Order: sequence, then C-alpha cells, then structure tokens
Amino acid sequence: MKIVIAGGLYEAEYIVHMFHVRGNQLVVINNDNADAERILERERVAVYVGEPWKSYVFEEAKAQNADIFIALCESDTDNYAACMMAKKLYGARKCICVVTNPQNVELYKKLGIDSVVSSSYLLGNTLKSESSVEDIVKAISIGDNQVVMLEATILSRSAVAGKTLAEAQFPRFCSISCILRGSQVIIPNGSVTLMPKDRLMIVCAQSDQKKVVAFVKQEKEQLDEEETIKSPIEKEAEPETQVVEVKKPVKKAKTPIKKAAEKVSKATKAVASKKKTKKS
Repeated sequence: MKIVIAGGLYEAEYIVHMFHVRGNQLVVINNDNADAERILERERVAVYVGEPWKSYVFEEAKAQNADIFIALCESDTDNYAACMMAKKLYGARKCICVVTNPQNVELYKKLGIDSVVSSSYLLGNTLKSESSVEDIVKAISIGDNQVVMLEATILSRSAVAGKTLAEAQFPRFCSISCILRGSQVIIPNGSVTLMPKDRLMIVCAQSDQKKVVAFVKQEKEQLDEEETIKSPIEKEAEPETQVVEVKKPVKKAKTPIKKAAEKVSKATKAVASKKKTKKS
C-alpha cells in the first residue's frame, strides 16, 4: 500500500511508525526542514522537504497514485489544496484531511475530501452522544465508514488498568494497533501491561463501535461482600454508666458492751436475791 504523509511532526511520526512495515510504501513530505530532519532521524525514512500543495514537489517525491494521502499541515487551506491536488491531478484513491476549524469538516467533505478530521468536531459530537466527559472516545472513520479507529484513554479505575493485554481479554472483534504512553509508542503484545493514562488506538467495524467503547469504559468491580467473610469480634463488656447518688450515712445509737453486761449482771443478781428471800 502506498501512503503519502504531508506535513505534521508528531502526527507524522506516529503514522510513519504505524505503517512502516514490509509491504507499505511510505512517501513523507514536509515543508519544515527541522521537522523533516527529526522524522528522518527517529523513523529512518526518507523525507522530501517542500510544500505538498505544489506539483513539482509531488513529482519529485513520486507521490502520484497514492492509496492513501494524509494532509497534516497546520493550515486548513494548505491541507485542502494538497488533498485536492493529490486526488484530482495525481490519482490518490483516498484523501484524509486534518483541520483545526470544526466548521470546515462538513464543508470540505462536500468539496470532495474523503475524510476530514477535527479534534474539536469529534469532541463536540461525542459530547452530544455521551453522558459525561469521562466517556469521551474519539473516532475516525476509515473505508467508507465501514471501519473506525478509536482512541480510548485508560482511567485509573478502568477494569483493564494494571492488567496485561492477555489478562484484559479484549473482544475478538477489535484490534489494538498501538498504545501511546506519553511520547512513547508501544507495539502491543500479550505481555504489555496497560497503565492509567495510556491511549489505545483500536480498530473495529462501525457496527461494533459501541461494544468496544462499553468494554473500555468498564470499571473495577466493588467487592460488596468483602467483610461478610470475617468472623464477628466480641466486645468486652463495658461498665455501666450511671449517676449514683451518695447519701449521708445515718448514725446508729451505740450501747457500750460493758454497760450492757453490767445491766444483765444486776438484773440476774436481783432475781437471785428475791428467790432466797422467799425460801427463808
């Protein structure tokens, strides 16, 4: 497949890295010499320095008859001019144009561009169909809208966060083409661990898009029955808390033991004396 990439820096690097495999013919055109040097150094691919909307640059770079022509320049009009020239004059089969002004999306499509991409446009349309900002998943249509490429961000509470791709078990009807981790591009395999803030580039059929989004949005399960397994702990009996009224003690009349004994002794003697008197 012949792919022509016109303009851009980081976007161009990413696309080159994705499609720089055997069987693909890449033609890279950039009108900034410094950006061209960087792409050459990092991706080891030839870069033609020049304005991609000029015919002599096209011919020098041999960018004719491209299967896909991708315009990534900063100016919307430059991207439109480059795409139209590639399509009308040099036989490009499919043109993809990036725009900064979302109002140009529908306009450029009507003027003949196959796919027009605007991050603001995608964001606005996603917000209309989703219930919250956390549900945002950007999508790009490919192949007459039969195939879409999703860019999904892994949140810290995502069910797949911290798992390898093999453990995450993504559905078979989707394919992860690459993982963007900061400025690093990771080619996925089963042993790659998914981290929060990773951006997944996922390819799937248009009809499966909602299923893929639902899978990525799944959150970690809350273990509601976690505490039910534990044995109850008996609490020590706590002392009763009450108000105790302290009363002044009542004094009891005390009878000295000796005096009591003397009274008993006198009474006994008196009784004995009366008995003797009667006998006599």
